[in-house]
Amino acid sequence: MGLNMAMIKTAEEIKNIRAAAKIVSEILSYGISILEPGITTAELDSQIENEIKRRGVTGPCKGYNGFPCVSCLSVNDQVTHGIPDGSILKNGDIIDIDLVINMDGYYGDTSKTVGIGDISLEAKKLIKITEDCLTRGINEVKPGNTLGDIGCAIQTHAERNGYSVVRDYSGHFIGLSMHENPMVLNYGKKKKGVELEPGMVFCIEPMINIGRKEVLTKGWDARTIDGELSSRCEHMVLVTNKGHEVLTYHK
Repeated sequence: MGLNMAMIKTAEEIKNIRAAAKIVSEILSYGISILEPGITTAELDSQIENEIKRRGVTGPCKGYNGFPCVSCLSVNDQVTHGIPDGSILKNGDIIDIDLVINMDGYYGDTSKTVGIGDISLEAKKLIKITEDCLTRGINEVKPGNTLGDIGCAIQTHAERNGYSVVRDYSGHFIGLSMHENPMVLNYGKKKKGVELEPGMVFCIEPMINIGRKEVLTKGWDARTIDGELSSRCEHMVLVTNKGHEVLTYHK
């Protein structure tokens, strides 16, 4: 019981975490709204950073273990932690925008993969199945269920549709720090792992590949081992007395 109590947020903490989640959702929506062919990932990050500053919050990814930017922008075969640079986004690309903000010591975190211009049917399906995986994972969030129930729901739906689930990276608890333990895996077995209790707040973030599940990581850069597309999306979820509340939103 002691372990779980450390994961449970107070009513006041939840109020502030909910506010941070709303702000990060709005900033993500802004970032998506300025996407267009020809913009570089560095330009996108710079505009997002300006929006973060305008709102009076900070982007804790910048400077975290040497990461140079406020956003992680992962394009095509990049699974996560893509560093914004001079790469030009072109018609047909897909990009995951992953944002974290710190609002007076409370954290918000969300991501979404979107297409640039006209994307292939294959890419559209991958993005949709990834979002469906997130929904199925969220639907397992209620008191008495486990983290394994979440991972199992994500893995089952992805693999049933012919996709693979990345094992190298996962979701996590959040609120008073950017990353809190335990991890929230995107695979697993029912009724295994930590039992969910009201007041827990965590990020569910499936990372789904068209090809193999293995990832090649060099420094921050994490890509599919076979060069196939990868999609990712993320929501912050609160366990309530009767079920759950999704704290972030995607437009």
